[in-house]
Amino acid sequence: MRADPRHGRPSNASAGVRAAVAALAALAVSASAHAAAPAAAPKPEAAAATGDASVRKALVIEGDNHVFMISAPEGWVLDDTSGMGSRIRCVFYPKGEKWTTASTVMYVNPLHGYGVKARTVSALMAEDEKSFHKNAPHGKVSNGGTIQTTGKKTAVVRYFSYDGGPAHEAVAYVPEADLVMLLVLSSKTPEGFQGALDAYRQMVQSYAWVASNAEMGR
Repeated sequence: MRADPRHGRPSNASAGVRAAVAALAALAVSASAHAAAPAAAPKPEAAAATGDASVRKALVIEGDNHVFMISAPEGWVLDDTSGMGSRIRCVFYPKGEKWTTASTVMYVNPLHGYGVKARTVSALMAEDEKSFHKNAPHGKVSNGGTIQTTGKKTAVVRYFSYDGGPAHEAVAYVPEADLVMLLVLSSKTPEGFQGALDAYRQMVQSYAWVASNAEMGR
């Protein structure tokens, strides 16, 4: 269900997209204010968050061939460094906890090579579900509805349970031109999953695509 993580390099967006970033940032702040595995797969090894990560509310993330914006829900840390050791570009965890040890986490990662030009999101989701059932024969996949993002995209959400019981993982699929962005909530317990759903929906809602390298003239 997860993207093949790609190394990214945090940096400022080019001058050509700064105006778009500023506009999206304003929209994200407004949206955030009004947004209403057995255990999950083992946490990847990563470094602890830096001190200033806990005060970040929104961040522009630059990856291999894309720039997007995302915001942290209230009470959550937005961290663009702790997941890099496991090639996860952007991670979230509750304030006061760490990425490596938190029982409930969220993260954002692109799935390259599955853009809307090549195949539909529904086809990707069907492949995802088939792979999930191969690894978890007793697992269950259910419809989590849709979430409208700040960037005016519709995120299609699926809930996953590895043992067929209550869900403890959610994946939101957002199609872009040359990739599908995956926004994931994963918890070791169904209770943790349910307790984080509102924050997860706010995080997904805040997502906004900025540009690809081609769109920035790179």
